[in-house]
Amino acid sequence: MTIGITKKTTGMTRRSVLASAGAVAGAAFLGGKAPALGAEKKKLRYIAFINRNTVWGKPYDFLAAEVDRLSGGELEIEYAGGSDVIGGFDAPEAIANGVFDMSHSANSYFAGAVPSSISLASGNASVDELRASGALEAYADIVMKQRGVMMLGVPLSGVGYVFQVRGNPGELSYFKGKKIRSIPLYDPILQALGATPVTTSPAEAYTAMERGVVDGLGWPDIGLLDFKFYEQAKFVMMPTFYQLRTATLVNPNAFNGLPKPLQDVLMEASKSADAIGAKWAKEKRDSEHVEMEKAGVEFVSLSDAEAKTFVDLTEEKLWAKINEIAPEDGARLQPLFG
Repeated sequence: MTIGITKKTTGMTRRSVLASAGAVAGAAFLGGKAPALGAEKKKLRYIAFINRNTVWGKPYDFLAAEVDRLSGGELEIEYAGGSDVIGGFDAPEAIANGVFDMSHSANSYFAGAVPSSISLASGNASVDELRASGALEAYADIVMKQRGVMMLGVPLSGVGYVFQVRGNPGELSYFKGKKIRSIPLYDPILQALGATPVTTSPAEAYTAMERGVVDGLGWPDIGLLDFKFYEQAKFVMMPTFYQLRTATLVNPNAFNGLPKPLQDVLMEASKSADAIGAKWAKEKRDSEHVEMEKAGVEFVSLSDAEAKTFVDLTEEKLWAKINEIAPEDGARLQPLFG
């Protein structure tokens, strides 16, 4: 897979774009008025890895509003489309090659180019805690070097992942011999449970369920209602595992093409939008659970012993996979995710 942007062409080094924009942004922009830059409005074209009318389109709304507020209208984030325009797995490359400027992306969707990208799901720390530990800075550095894109922020976080299946998953033995819709993040878990992972795009997941290609699917514990999976699978296994942490990716040349004050605005707006997104995701999850139960979905809890076995297994398999295919990245990242 060819990446059109490299560290050399962008002049980027280990600069972290995940920290606060600092005093310049705080003093100049938090009042919502940017200084006149003497030029026409700047615009960045943004794509989402799934369509806007799903929960995965909400981060655009949060970020666009914060950018408009903090820039005084001098910077616009223009929505260019979702999976109707470009497949979710192809979006990160489109950002790297400059076809679009920004993307809301799932970390697992660029695991082919950045094998350690699945580490972003590890543990249950908050985004602020991961900033403090240096985990996000290290992760962003790896993504920049290996994928040629900047990671601006974490627009959705604070909820876990689940398996939604046709049969009652009251015991882990349920998964043996089953075919489960998967992405690289879930593959090692499913294989350890004796299931067969089947990779499909999000848009194809419902059809795969409907046609019996799969017996269930792994999915973040948010957005399940959008695709009406409850029509095909009435059981969700608890507890959740990992943490949903998606990424806002930016083409480095597009970022560097902004005046410095607008670069600061974009970073500050992203941090603010990330906090809004985390709060919204938790509230959305809770409301979805209520609606799913009304539709006949049952949330099935494993026994305490099996729940611990399952959660421990997920972390073990995630880091074993990373340390197998990207040992240097694993050694750097694992202590930071703690």
